[in-house]
Amino acid sequence: MIKVQPAVKKETANIAIGTLSLSAIMLVVFLILKKLDYTVILGTLLGSGWAILNFFLMGLTIQKATADKNENRSRSIMQFSYSMRMLATLGVGALGVFVPIFNWVAVVCPILFPRITIFVMSIKNHKINKKEEN
Repeated sequence: MIKVQPAVKKETANIAIGTLSLSAIMLVVFLILKKLDYTVILGTLLGSGWAILNFFLMGLTIQKATADKNENRSRSIMQFSYSMRMLATLGVGALGVFVPIFNWVAVVCPILFPRITIFVMSIKNHKINKKEEN
């Protein structure tokens, strides 16, 4: 069994907080537009759940690949993981589009929220680093 490194736990928690916060904002937008129903809630759960799990799996893969001293095997681990996670993301997106109990917008949007979270965190870290330099 693989022991999850603290950095993977910490970054996954950051992504979870950002993804869930953006998902809550998205739900409020649906509410304001009077489009909030069970399909939106289920879609949000599916999309945000996959987004967080996908990031965690990426972290585990990086942890495993960096522990392997064989560079070619590490590269293969990363490529295989990326391919499988992208295939799973397509599957989740397809579920959102083709299964009527899910609102497809509520599934697809949260899949993008980790990228937005990372962008916001990098701006925040850049500002903190600038203050420390002064």
